[in-house]
Amino acid sequence: MKNHTSEQLIPFQWFWTDTHGQKMSFIEWFKSRPFSIIYFTFIWSIVGILGFASTRNCDDSWQHAFACDRAIWMGKMISNPIAYFFSWFTAPFFHNGIDHIFFVTIFGILLTIQSLEVQYGYKKALVVFFGSYVFVGVFFGLFFNVGLYLWPHIEFFSFGFERNWMGGSVGLYSAAGALTYDSRKKWAIPLIIASFETLNLTVIGIDIHISFIHVMSAISGYLTFWSLNRK
Repeated sequence: MKNHTSEQLIPFQWFWTDTHGQKMSFIEWFKSRPFSIIYFTFIWSIVGILGFASTRNCDDSWQHAFACDRAIWMGKMISNPIAYFFSWFTAPFFHNGIDHIFFVTIFGILLTIQSLEVQYGYKKALVVFFGSYVFVGVFFGLFFNVGLYLWPHIEFFSFGFERNWMGGSVGLYSAAGALTYDSRKKWAIPLIIASFETLNLTVIGIDIHISFIHVMSAISGYLTFWSLNRK
């Protein structure tokens, strides 16, 4: 039977199948995707209990304050580096709207993340997923802090400090980047990402900072997975 490896153009698979495309029993399914299942349960439980988080309004309720304290704030890299470090591992669990969490659930958990996990195991999936938040925390923390220090009047850099950063989309793009490693054509997934981010910018109207983070997260995922598979 053909495995989901470099023989595929896009190595995604249905979330109820094994690496050969066959349906699995419930126990086999749970054992094959523990991280995806637990992550799905956590993010929806948090929304059910606390409601949606906010990227800016942190003082209007204790729920928003709780989420804001666990999101990534670029300014904390300098003012509170310990809290900044821990936010890399808490920010992925909070989402700021129904569109945000549905996007992460459908295109992240049910597509890229579980595909990566079932094919390569939960340990590599964890490294790729959380490794991308470490990358975002270090790279973009330095990028925005140094940029604001050198060019304090440029809005592009100050914008990074006006809001917090949270959600699972960074891990989603990182998993997609990792899956590029075994794609039959290395340009296939990057082309999908580039097309979607172009749509995001021109039609949906998201901020360019988010697209920048998404693209860099995909590159991070590919490099992390490449490093894991060289060892």
